[in-house]
Amino acid sequence: MTAARFRVLGIVSVAALLLGGCGSGGSSPASHRSSIQRQAGVQTSPPNTVPEGPPNTVPQEQPNTASPGGTVTIPAPGPTGIKANPAAVQVIRAWSDALRHGDVQSAARFFALPSVMINGGGVNGAVSVIRIHTVAQAEAANQTLPCGATFLSADMRGRYVNALFELTGRSGPGGSNCGTGAGETARTNFVIAHGRIVQWIRAPDDPGDNSGPVT
Repeated sequence: MTAARFRVLGIVSVAALLLGGCGSGGSSPASHRSSIQRQAGVQTSPPNTVPEGPPNTVPQEQPNTASPGGTVTIPAPGPTGIKANPAAVQVIRAWSDALRHGDVQSAARFFALPSVMINGGGVNGAVSVIRIHTVAQAEAANQTLPCGATFLSADMRGRYVNALFELTGRSGPGGSNCGTGAGETARTNFVIAHGRIVQWIRAPDDPGDNSGPVT
C-alpha cells in the first residue's frame, strides 16, 4: 500500500493534523473512516496535487467545517539525510507505539492544543484537515487512523521531521487489522514543539519506498 492509501494512517488529514486504505470486517475502510470523520467535524477538500518543490505552509486556522471549493496542498520536501532531532524522534516513536497498542487516549496526549492533522486517502482522494483544540478532538483524530505503525527512521526536511513507518494492525477505537497495508510503509511530516505534535501531515512516498522506482 502506498502512502496515498495509508492516508487514513490513513487525517485532522484534519479532526484527524495531525497523520492512507486499511480495512477490516464487513465495512470498507473508506466508509468507516468517513463515519469517524463526520463525528470529529473533519473539513475535506478535493483531491490534491503533491508539489515537487519546497515545503508549503499549512492552511491558516479555520473552523472544523467544510469550506466550499477549498483546497489543501500537502508539503513534500525531499530527503536531506540530515539526522532528526532525538527529542522529536522520541515523541514520534512514543506516539506511534501508543496508537499501535490501541491506547488512543495516550496517543492523543502527544498532540498539542491547538494542533492540526492533515491526511489523505479519503473518499475520492479527498484530503481531510482536522483542527484539534481539545483532548476529545485529539482522540477523535487518532481514531481516524485504522492502521498502527512501527517507527523505522526519520530525517529533517526544513521545518519538518519526516518519519518512515511500517504499517501494522492495531486494536482500540477505530483500529483494524490494516488489511493489505500491513507490512508496507508510509511517511508523515511532523512539526514537534515542547514535546508535543503541532502538525501531523501525511507525506508521499520517497523514491524506493514500497518497492517503487529509485530515481
